[in-house]
Amino acid sequence: MAVQQSWISYFSNLVKQHGGINLAQGIPGFAPPPDLLDTLKEYANKPVHQYAPGLGNHRLREHIFQMYEDKLPRDRYSLMITNGATEAIHLLYMSFHSGSAPLTTAAFTPVYESYMHLPRLYGDSFFTLEMDNRQGQLPMALESFFKKHQPQVFFINSPGNPYGNTLDQVSFDKLLDLSREYNCKLLIDAVYDQIYFNSPPYYPFHLFHDQVYYINSFSKLYSVTGWRTGYFFCHPSVFPRISDIHDYTGLCSPSILQESLAGFMDTSSQKDTYVEEVRTRIKKNFQDGSAMLGEAGFQIPEAHGGYFLWAALPGHIPCGIQFAKHLYKQEKTAVIPGEHFGKAYKNYIRINIAREKEELADGLKRIVTHAAL
Repeated sequence: MAVQQSWISYFSNLVKQHGGINLAQGIPGFAPPPDLLDTLKEYANKPVHQYAPGLGNHRLREHIFQMYEDKLPRDRYSLMITNGATEAIHLLYMSFHSGSAPLTTAAFTPVYESYMHLPRLYGDSFFTLEMDNRQGQLPMALESFFKKHQPQVFFINSPGNPYGNTLDQVSFDKLLDLSREYNCKLLIDAVYDQIYFNSPPYYPFHLFHDQVYYINSFSKLYSVTGWRTGYFFCHPSVFPRISDIHDYTGLCSPSILQESLAGFMDTSSQKDTYVEEVRTRIKKNFQDGSAMLGEAGFQIPEAHGGYFLWAALPGHIPCGIQFAKHLYKQEKTAVIPGEHFGKAYKNYIRINIAREKEELADGLKRIVTHAAL
């Protein structure tokens, strides 16, 4: 029986089974902070192997509250730790289905996969809007978009995936205003908030209201995607329904991993220096990768952060899916075809640049070689 899988799973599994360079899945190629790994070893021999509190480890919650001090509500029932940001998104989405009527949902395009496939799995409608950061144009497009489609849920990730763009202040503020005006739930996915290239992304914390949900994770922050430790903030008035669903679905994030993160953040200076180092390395990878591919005829739009290089293929290559398949077959290098993020992006590929410099350079060289065939 054939099992349906995403292009990300398809190409990543090829590398796992047959070897090669994995520039497909958003897996960091960097080791986690040494102090974090030492803390994990320490906690492995402590009595922390039973269920964690459903809302999350108390010390880790305190650290998260401190991270957002004076930005997000400090209320016991405003923060929950989840099995990664992905569970947070799904948990919130389940909570929006209070009746049998389908939802109308929307996101900027190119679209991160969960945003389009969650509505598909629930039988909901989904619409997209081209992301354009030129001041004045996006708010106008947003207003007409909301008026036409009346979305009940709007997904936004900033910096984005696959395209590492960020939403500017004028546009982001307008989006929150519209979400209130149209009674639309706004899911802000900020898992790449610390992976920026020049200046930190803007988030309108001061405008948050009861229709806004803020999602983040430790996965990309400390290169521990397999730990699946994320969290979200929401208004206390909507928290009880979410918590009720969580008790019968996710229940809690792994106790030892939450304890280890809390212990690491209690004592280690690496919690800040590590992130700064990773940010610098990924920015350099983006600059070098853009230059190398640009010389080979790829078109790379300006990006503000994130893990990925979003590239339009040279003009003589019309299909990203075929290019990606042949690239792996001939060069043992995996990337993701742009069509995975929207049908309009058939001539794009997404490249993970959160890798060690030497590995990324080798993979990019193979991409350029294959494009020249």
